[in-house]
Amino acid sequence: MKFDNGVLVANLLAFDADLSVNWDSLSRHTRQLKDIPGVRGFVVNAYAGEGPTLTQAERDRAIALHRDIANPDQPIVACILSTSTAGAIEQARAARANGASALLVCPPIVSGWNAAASPHIALEYHRAIAAAVDLPIILFQLSIGDPVAYSHELLIQLAREIDSVIGVKMAQANDAVRYDQDYLALQQIGRPLFALPSVGSSMFHGLNTGAEGILTGLATFAPYEITELWQSTARGDFARAREIHLQLAELNHMIYGHPYVDLHNRYKEVAYLAGAIPTPYVRGPQVRVTEKEQARLAEALARAKLKPLS
Repeated sequence: MKFDNGVLVANLLAFDADLSVNWDSLSRHTRQLKDIPGVRGFVVNAYAGEGPTLTQAERDRAIALHRDIANPDQPIVACILSTSTAGAIEQARAARANGASALLVCPPIVSGWNAAASPHIALEYHRAIAAAVDLPIILFQLSIGDPVAYSHELLIQLAREIDSVIGVKMAQANDAVRYDQDYLALQQIGRPLFALPSVGSSMFHGLNTGAEGILTGLATFAPYEITELWQSTARGDFARAREIHLQLAELNHMIYGHPYVDLHNRYKEVAYLAGAIPTPYVRGPQVRVTEKEQARLAEALARAKLKPLS
């Protein structure tokens, strides 16, 4: 099953007013997305889908729903987020049982952990998951300002030493030089490893340096633009890719702006405004963006002139 040469959609999860999952909305939206040319597959239970707030039963159902609806050749990538190695392994085994094709393993959640200072924690965490579950793994690289972002050396060590690693979600955000360094080193490891830029505001740069696809929540409400951005880059039409980048720039700068912690809330707000999901509710501890920010996002969305979802 192919994971590259297309867009992996980090799908959003709509909630009703009582914060229960709106499964009908998820089914309907997934059906809308799956047949758009360039959509390679889906990422489920990630931060965009508010994975940290879901019960295990909800995680399982979300994976199974995507596997049932997606096309047979579209991979379902299950995000693994846990405060313990045992919990991560339990999630990974459940993901496989419910039809996941691969795992997106997020950095472990450890109080006070700094990945650069204590890289052994990430190494042992990933090794344990890889040994317990026979599924491909996508690593999750973050911006250097995040304390759980992997150092360049740690990222390359994880990719080199763990044979089941097949790629990296590249979320280095505004650190263009770091993206370049990570990407170029990944290409030297000696086996195929794909890089998947994910941050909209810096995606054009990553695609210009090199990438094998895109993994992003932006594709939940801008699927035509994000798939065309990838397709333009893949065929070497960087002039068209630049046009799309500039079309989305204002909206992206707001979504990925300060405070960065609100970026997934902004995803959901814009998806609601664009008609991709029926409600903008988020589960705590996250809080819906203010009315002032809602208005600013609505204005930027209108100026972006996205192609409507059919």
